[in-house]
Amino acid sequence: MQRALFAAGFVASMISTSAYAVLFVPVGLAPGDSYQLAFVTSVGTNATSSDINSYNSFVQAAADVAGIGSSEGVTWSAIASTSAINANSNAMVSTKVFNMGGQLVATGYTDFWDGSHTLGVGIDFTEYGVGKSANVWTGSNTNGTGAGTNVLGNTVANWGESASSSGNWISRGTQSTSVNYSLYALSETLTVPVPEPETWAMLLAGLGLVVGVAARRRKQAEA
Repeated sequence: MQRALFAAGFVASMISTSAYAVLFVPVGLAPGDSYQLAFVTSVGTNATSSDINSYNSFVQAAADVAGIGSSEGVTWSAIASTSAINANSNAMVSTKVFNMGGQLVATGYTDFWDGSHTLGVGIDFTEYGVGKSANVWTGSNTNGTGAGTNVLGNTVANWGESASSSGNWISRGTQSTSVNYSLYALSETLTVPVPEPETWAMLLAGLGLVVGVAARRRKQAEA
């Protein structure tokens, strides 16, 4: 029995060894599938800068501290609009998007920017995977375009509610940009790793060991 448990643990450890190992793979995805992750920052910032790079740097730094950014080779972008760029261009949605709780937020670009998260899930988990209901700077309309004079960098800007599954997730109201609110972050497109051939061979060997030990135990029990 101990050998069987050892083999099972060995197989599990092999499956989990990959690039993006610290970035969990949402349930239901298979090797080779693409996905993106989104979080709401655990700490806030003001929205007085008109430079989108300041917000991209803020969310990237949050991801880096949490160990899901530069150390893993993953780039994160702010879901935010300034006078120079729209959120739907700065944070490009290219595939399924999941929050850091592993919940499916949107099935793709159109679903993400249709004005309402019809799947009923908000981006309300932080970079650490902890649930958080927060006010979030976006400067955006529900379709991801800049909110006119209410973009980030102006005196007042649009904000959203992280726990909302309606258009309020990105456009709930306006507030003075001197106030500290969270930001949303979207990862680059990630791919569920496909094990190398030698890894598959070791995996199958491990599975064979588990099956073999189980079979012998069953025969001994029947004798």
